[in-house]
Amino acid sequence: MSMEFCDECGSMLTPKKVDGKVIMDCPKCGEGRELAKKDQVLKQKVKREKEETMVVIENPDEINTMPTKRMRCPKCTIVVDIQYWAVQTRSGDEAATRFYRCTKCKHTWREYD
Repeated sequence: MSMEFCDECGSMLTPKKVDGKVIMDCPKCGEGRELAKKDQVLKQKVKREKEETMVVIENPDEINTMPTKRMRCPKCTIVVDIQYWAVQTRSGDEAATRFYRCTKCKHTWREYD
């Protein structure tokens, strides 16, 4: 069945069963017209339960999904791999705040522009 639109107001028509006949009904202005026999298909909506998947992570600190780069950690004072990410903490016209986390000692710090 193709989409049909109301001749009066232009809204999309929805199928409706009235007295055993299928009509296309306008929810806005109430206009309607009967469908031709070849177009009479009503489908029943079936609600499905949401499928949930649970992921159990035994040691979340070992998962490394953030980008890394080599730089000096202010706490370790050595050059190590540092994870980094950016967050818009101030108004939209200002630069984002960059956060860094040392992969060795887990020290976290931030930098502003």
